[in-house]
Amino acid sequence: MRRILAGMVAVVALVGCSAAPASPTPTPTSPSAAVSVPADAVTLRDLGLTNAPEGVSLPKGAVVSDMINMGNNVTAVVVSPSGAEVAEHLRTTLPAAGFTITADGADSLLFEGGAWQGAFTVNGEVAALSLRTDR
Repeated sequence: MRRILAGMVAVVALVGCSAAPASPTPTPTSPSAAVSVPADAVTLRDLGLTNAPEGVSLPKGAVVSDMINMGNNVTAVVVSPSGAEVAEHLRTTLPAAGFTITADGADSLLFEGGAWQGAFTVNGEVAALSLRTDR
């Protein structure tokens, strides 16, 4: 009986050694954080707002007169191009950057994506784009 048991253990051990290596279990991947930015745009990060979410952009050549660059609040005051042009740019590029526009009227927008909530508004010659994570 011991011989049979020893033989079975040996066979099981040999089969285990000769088996093909187990393929690694695939790990789930999160959606790519990389966002494609249009050629006619510049990201907020490239403008110096290093805490801005990746992929949020303004039209190339935008002039930002003031900015806030905090971990939970990023704001850019835009003096050029016009607020209407920036609003149109944001309508096109925010969805591609992973944001959903939740309100749109009179060249003002509200949007959200991930941990970020944002607003864009126009007042005469200036416009402001603000993103927050603390709400």
